[in-house]
Amino acid sequence: MTLLEKYARVIIEMVNLQEGQNLLVRTEPVHWRFAAVIAAEAYKRGAKYVRVDSNEVENPYLYKARVENSREEYLTYVPKFRTDMYKTMLEEKWALIALKGEEDPDSLTGLDPKKNSTIAKAVAEAKRPFSKEVQNNAIQWLVVFVPSRKAAVKIMKIDDPDKALEKLWEVLTPILRLDSDNPAALWKKNSRELKRRAGVLNSMKIKTIRFLGPETDLRIGLNKKAVWKGGSSVAANGVEFSPNIPTEEVFTTPDFRTATGRVAVTRPVLVPVLGKIMEGAWMEFKEGKVIDFGAEQGKDVLEEYFSMDPAARYLGEVALVDSNSPIFRSGIVFYNILFDENASCHIALGAAYPECIEGGGNMSEEELKTEGANISNLHTDFMIGSPDVDVTAETYSGEKVELIKKGFFVI
Repeated sequence: MTLLEKYARVIIEMVNLQEGQNLLVRTEPVHWRFAAVIAAEAYKRGAKYVRVDSNEVENPYLYKARVENSREEYLTYVPKFRTDMYKTMLEEKWALIALKGEEDPDSLTGLDPKKNSTIAKAVAEAKRPFSKEVQNNAIQWLVVFVPSRKAAVKIMKIDDPDKALEKLWEVLTPILRLDSDNPAALWKKNSRELKRRAGVLNSMKIKTIRFLGPETDLRIGLNKKAVWKGGSSVAANGVEFSPNIPTEEVFTTPDFRTATGRVAVTRPVLVPVLGKIMEGAWMEFKEGKVIDFGAEQGKDVLEEYFSMDPAARYLGEVALVDSNSPIFRSGIVFYNILFDENASCHIALGAAYPECIEGGGNMSEEELKTEGANISNLHTDFMIGSPDVDVTAETYSGEKVELIKKGFFVI
């Protein structure tokens, strides 16, 4: 069995594809060959049908052609078959696997920001009902990273694409537990530890989280109904699945009206919806809203992001990750949200997870907002943790508790 075949088998196991279930594999075209390997494993497991697809923003060359050449009045068009496909997936309880890994992380640099954000916003709005159901775990879903040659050159800083990709896989293999005879068993063990940690946090009844470090002093409030999550989830059909590989985080939904203070973003961020990178960013919050921001590179990326949805100026997630994370220990920036978010504590600007509010899965959007859950078409993570950032909590009973000290959990 090749490494990619082993990876594909783990992916199918962790999304927990059921006999007779349909599967959508969403990816850039560069990964279609690996998607076929996943399809083979899915059919071996008893899949009824597997579809591989790239949507309007996942084919960088077609997307770039549209941004640069389309008439402006057509930029908001999204074909009806897209929304019909999402409706069918929900009705038939498909499983979803998203392969994340740009063929070229810099391919969309230099695009007209207004046209870029116009298309991205239209696609996000069209997907919103489906995205909401996925966040509510209406179906099994899994996001994984697959590197390309150009991405490997950027990540590993090696000019030879083949050598860079080979070296990157050497780094990825232990992170993904692919050096084990039974990687899925190790991921399930990891899930149990994350659930234990989430349970400890839930027992504390936390009112406020504070991040304190160089250029960072940020306080974030939690609703009394906030629920910490980590590890596997359970879909509406009762099937347990893992939403992410890798995953090293415990996370919850903050009260979007509460964030106050300044925070430094400690790792570069590739904003997926825009396909652009920002580095050395910082943000200042007041009463939950980003009121000021800057970056050494890519301040315009945040400007574009905020222009797409006013609610994107508010938080939808706060997550804790410590320096035991194998991704952090690798010392590598992957320019991929899935990996980089699991290297350090992070916050997300945009949509909240309804599952992280007690009873949230059955609430309307207005009810969720009343409980402090942000409603948005967008969701992007920004890493704010490091060994120099301490995390403390104040509980609803008034107790102050250290959570992370010098980068490591103390709970």
